Order: sequence, then C-alpha cells, then structure tokens
Amino acid sequence: MNSAYKKECWVTLIAFAFMTLLTHIYPMYFMFPGLTQFTIFGFPAHYLLTMVIGWLVLIPVYWIYIGISEKIDDEIRQWDEGESAAKPARGGAE
Repeated sequence: MNSAYKKECWVTLIAFAFMTLLTHIYPMYFMFPGLTQFTIFGFPAHYLLTMVIGWLVLIPVYWIYIGISEKIDDEIRQWDEGESAAKPARGGAE
C-alpha cells in the first residue's frame, strides 16, 4: 500500500518538473537569440512559440499524467476497500 502512495508522489513530482521545464522555456531565447529577431503572424516569435508549446505540448502531457494518476488512485481505492472488508465492524449498539 505504501508503494502506491510513493508511486503517486513520484509521478506528481516528475510531472511537476516536466511542466515547469516546458512552461519556463525562456532560457531557450538566451541560447538562441535569433528567435527574438523575427515575427510570426505579426507577433514576436518567442511569444507565439511559448503559447504554442504551452497548449500543444502540455495538454497531451496532462492527459497522460491524469491517466497514470487515475490508475494509481484506483489501486489505492481497491486496497482501501479490501482493508475495510477484512476488518469487522466496530462500535454501535451490540
């Protein structure tokens, strides 16, 4: 059981790190200053590229993260149901 919670924590930390790297891509513009020199559809290229990366890359990443997280939650839920069925009911008027 503990392993499911650990797995969930690791998946969340990895997803957070990946999202942070994708949404904070501004160092790319320091490494390749030519990206700030031209425009796309009248916008500076680095603005448009940031928006495109944000929407087109992060949405599938979130989709994958949610799928993995749901599987782990189902595993935890099944374990909790198994534990509650194995324990006798306590309390109440006997």
